[in-house]
Amino acid sequence: MKVYFKTVGCRVNQVETQSLAEKFSSLGYEPAAGPEEADVVVVNSCSVTEYADRDTLNFIRKTAAANPKARLVVTGCMATLDPRKILELAPGAAIFHNKDKETIPYSLAGLPPKEDFFSVSKFSGRTRAFIKVQDGCNLRCAYCLVPSARSDIKSKKISAAIDEVKNLASAGFKEMVICGTRLGMYKCPETGLDLIGLMAELFKLPGDFRIRFSSLEPVEVSEELAVVLKGGGERFCDYFHLPLQAGSDAVLGAMGRPYTIAEYMKKLEILRKNFKEPGLFADVIVGFPTETEEQFAETLTFVEECCFAGLHIFRFSRRPGTRAYALKPLSPKIVKERAERLRALDARLRASYAASMCGRSLKVLVLKNKGGSALGLASNFLNVSLKGEFKPGSFIKARITGAMRGSCSGEQVQP
Repeated sequence: MKVYFKTVGCRVNQVETQSLAEKFSSLGYEPAAGPEEADVVVVNSCSVTEYADRDTLNFIRKTAAANPKARLVVTGCMATLDPRKILELAPGAAIFHNKDKETIPYSLAGLPPKEDFFSVSKFSGRTRAFIKVQDGCNLRCAYCLVPSARSDIKSKKISAAIDEVKNLASAGFKEMVICGTRLGMYKCPETGLDLIGLMAELFKLPGDFRIRFSSLEPVEVSEELAVVLKGGGERFCDYFHLPLQAGSDAVLGAMGRPYTIAEYMKKLEILRKNFKEPGLFADVIVGFPTETEEQFAETLTFVEECCFAGLHIFRFSRRPGTRAYALKPLSPKIVKERAERLRALDARLRASYAASMCGRSLKVLVLKNKGGSALGLASNFLNVSLKGEFKPGSFIKARITGAMRGSCSGEQVQP
């Protein structure tokens, strides 16, 4: 039997798919090169935006037409929130909600489920490994469906997370990305230790590898956490992704975000006090229905004041079941124009941050080689083009010699 996976959405979904693939493999399934060759097609869906829904439905439509004999299994957030749309396209599809996702391989094989919080032993086709340690969110932001799709807040045991990191390090992975739907809510179900305790334990492990966070809610940044992370030295990547969403208190209030711009800035100050020029990135939503031109201007000003290393820009997506769904959307023309202005600011921020690294020596993880040069990733999340070819998955020390369009160029130096 051959199985094919389609993953839409976040890193948590990517980790879960990898874990499912390993479970299917343990039951004797082989990977299919494409959906048309598969006996089973597993779709791990997302529903954060209408585009994610569309991606899922388009794939289901094409797969059902190309391979009608395949067993179609759909899970993830769209399958949890709106299975009706899926079943209209593929009436024979098996639907598994997020809470039942880990049981899929065993359910299809008629076996009792085994759960390990989506642990992985490898990460196919990648030089970095992703580890899921937490699931669920209860923030209830006005625009977001995630708390409805992943409402149960739960965490992996610290002992299991330690074993997973050890195994991945033994398999040769030099960077582990610690993921969660709301990572700062981590709490070990056995010991009660929080994210600070988890990281303190991971820093004690031997081996030449480093740890990166996926993203962290601003309210969960604290002086205590920053001090422990700083104490990890080169074991911890000086990179933080803190969702902002808007740089206007009025818009943040309408969104239901649990902080003001002044409180957000204090979180950045904590990180900058403990890390030298860290890579600070943020999500920003453009075109929230209540956002005025003046409030968007406030966002531009605040983003510039924050001196981010880069932004991830999203246009507001109207999602049924959220409080913001009842609000009258802004015109697409206005949203497009604001997105363009924010992307222009993002380009300037990325260029400025990359240029500020010139002359510094950074520890770079080699990702791949191409045409006599290599592409690497620095701990602060900057892409670095390297002179010469190096072993993918290895660390090198690189002196940054130049910067262009938000990326750096560098050359190897002796550690």
